[in-house]
Formats: sequence, structure tokens, C-alpha cells
Amino acid sequence: MSKHNDIEFMNMQHTRLRQARIDAGIPQTKAWSQLDLPGIRDLRAYEWGAETPDDKIFQKMSELYGRSVSWLKGEL
Repeated sequence: MSKHNDIEFMNMQHTRLRQARIDAGIPQTKAWSQLDLPGIRDLRAYEWGAETPDDKIFQKMSELYGRSVSWLKGEL
């Protein structure tokens, strides 16, 4: 049996992405460019669960926000 069902997992993941950014004190208006995203809409799509970041973006988020990739992905 999986730890989370698919909907819970996706909700947890995008909530964690947003919370990690807020906890790091980085506004969306700065985070998207520091993550080398094409625009703020991309960050918003990740934070609200419309899209899932690839591993490269997860790693950048981890470094910028000071959280592990596993935590950001909801694996812990």
C-alpha cells in the first residue's frame, strides 16, 4: 500500500513547494528568476499543482529554499 494516494501526494507536493519558498522569505517575483524559469507563471504552476517540476528544478528549489529534494517532493 502506498504512503499517500495520488491526489494527497500532489496536493502535498505543491503545498510544500509554496511553503518552502515562503519559509525561505523569497517572494515569487524573485524566486522564478533565481530558479532560471521562463516566467513567474511557471513557478505559480508548480506551486498550485498545475505542473510538476523536473529533477533539475527540484534541485534548484532545494538549494534556494534550504529544503531537501525528498521533502519538497513529499517523500518524507
